[in-house]
Amino acid sequence: MKTFHPPVWPVALVLLAASLLPGAAVAVLPNATPPPATSVPPGGGRLLLEVGWAAPLGDLADGLDETPAGSGSLPGVELGARWRFALSPRWSLGPAVHFLDYGDASGLGTSGEEGLASAALIYSLELLVTARDGRVRPFAGLAPGVMHRRLSGPGKDHVTLVEDTHTGLGLSARVGVRLQSFEISAVYHVDRFASYGFFASGRELDYNWDTAVLRIGWLLP
Repeated sequence: MKTFHPPVWPVALVLLAASLLPGAAVAVLPNATPPPATSVPPGGGRLLLEVGWAAPLGDLADGLDETPAGSGSLPGVELGARWRFALSPRWSLGPAVHFLDYGDASGLGTSGEEGLASAALIYSLELLVTARDGRVRPFAGLAPGVMHRRLSGPGKDHVTLVEDTHTGLGLSARVGVRLQSFEISAVYHVDRFASYGFFASGRELDYNWDTAVLRIGWLLP
């Protein structure tokens, strides 16, 4: 099994963003004290819409020709929806679905105009704890989930097409702050698996599709 050495800059960016979230949130709030954030009573539920910037790590970020499992993916977007089900004023559960669409590895194919596309669909259940009071309410969450990965386009020889999927378990963790009906958070998706698919090698390869995301969410009324 190969040793994974993640690139430093995406992880550092997410950690820095997480550390600056409370200060940035306070800076954008008006001087007047806003009305208290609307809480969800125990047993109630609200829909949360989310969008984020996704930075691929591990084999996703490795160049297509650099490593046996590298796909050369570029940063992309994350779109998601979550149903927030309150267990108490501080604790909640949130079943969710998120779609990750990474940037393609380009310049492939016989014409040099094709790309290798990577994407993932994540079904998760997040346990979230939120500060009870305050204008800015920090929170932290942990979400096990099922991750459906997809890779399509020219493979290692830049010509032969790859069209494969793989489904398995993963884990997501995030920290952030809530500003009334809005959430700003830093997310880390742990997505590691082994497969005979994706890139033909005559053996099972270990893949690391970890991803760091900066996410904004809107809790609907």
